[in-house]
Amino acid sequence: MPRSSDPIDQFQREAERLFHDLVYQRHPASHFAEQPWLPSADLVVTEDSARVIFELAGVPRESIHVRVSGRVLEVSGRRTPPQEPAGAHYHRAEIYFGEYRRVVELPWEADENSVTAKYTDGFLEVRLNLKRPQGATRVPIQGEDA
Repeated sequence: MPRSSDPIDQFQREAERLFHDLVYQRHPASHFAEQPWLPSADLVVTEDSARVIFELAGVPRESIHVRVSGRVLEVSGRRTPPQEPAGAHYHRAEIYFGEYRRVVELPWEADENSVTAKYTDGFLEVRLNLKRPQGATRVPIQGEDA
């Protein structure tokens, strides 16, 4: 999936990665605590629709919650760690578990009645259509003779 070449998008991704590394990489024990997890997301927009793809590897479909309200898409849920055999210990821990919540601001108001979501191979794809304004209603003007 191609990434945006927009310098602002690249800067934002790099800042998020650096922040992530600073906060989590130096404290491997924090991986076992209930730490916030921010799944990666791509927003692909056309003139009248959008696709938002979330990377949710290891998350069961039934634990994913999708909500849309106006210009906001929210995906939340929980990824639980696997059960390790007795006596096993982590030599390296880089995978995050626990609650997650990702909010994406859409470029326009979404038609909440046409949202679809599909989960395949660890990727959640949410499709949204632009909410079309209701057509203008012609108001008859009454005169003195009415």
